[in-house]
Amino acid sequence: MSKKLITIFVVLTFATLSFAQKRAQPTSLAAPLAPATISCSATYSSGSGHNATTYCVTVNGNIPQFSRDGQEMIFVGAVQEGYGVCDFTSGVAYFDYANYDSGNWNPSTLTFPNANTAVSTRTTSDGIWKLTNTIIRTPATASGPEAATVKMAIHNMTGISRGIFILRYADVDADSDPGNNDFDFTVDTAYGLHPGFLGGLGSTNNTFTFGYDAYAQSTFDGPPPCSPFGNIAPQPFHGDGSVVQLWSITVPASATKTVVMVYKPI
Repeated sequence: MSKKLITIFVVLTFATLSFAQKRAQPTSLAAPLAPATISCSATYSSGSGHNATTYCVTVNGNIPQFSRDGQEMIFVGAVQEGYGVCDFTSGVAYFDYANYDSGNWNPSTLTFPNANTAVSTRTTSDGIWKLTNTIIRTPATASGPEAATVKMAIHNMTGISRGIFILRYADVDADSDPGNNDFDFTVDTAYGLHPGFLGGLGSTNNTFTFGYDAYAQSTFDGPPPCSPFGNIAPQPFHGDGSVVQLWSITVPASATKTVVMVYKPI
């Protein structure tokens, strides 16, 4: 059975929980829930000319801004990038998409172990999970733009094993144009780009030890973590979409599992 089929099997197995969580998602972006933020706590820039790249990180481990050669990819309109977790055991969803969140996170701490790394750590308000987002830059060179590697380490703080979905999502608006982007995906990579001789942003999976999927959505909204496949885009898709990386994991009691993906301009 392929990795994709394993993930689809998990979706079907937990269909009841998924439906319940889908109904619980917010329907409006007008009133972001604290402590969600799109404010940058650290900004990274490197390169020149066509490879001049800038992105930033929030205290909560979001990347609300990413640009290459002056073409912005994320900080447009309702700025949305971040992560989600669905706990199959409890049926509870946790997410933070920068512009809004699920309202069940404790405040984050942000540290900088070196000049190229930002580490955001937070726990869920029910005391079940600790999530550490480690964002590592690979500076631009003459032959390519800067990339941001995102490591998400999820720690089960309880005494029982728990199954989860964990995902990373970005509302891509290449060249600051939210309605005029082309989206497509493979099993490992999802991307959005501006038509013509312009650029875009790719999201690539680097973790293959769990069930996984990469896909584009036909909406700019973040996916409900417990029913994440509701808006998979046709291939190809033109319009206002987004990109998702998703993994299906069993996290043993008091254990930590880590997934890795990379954002890079294309």
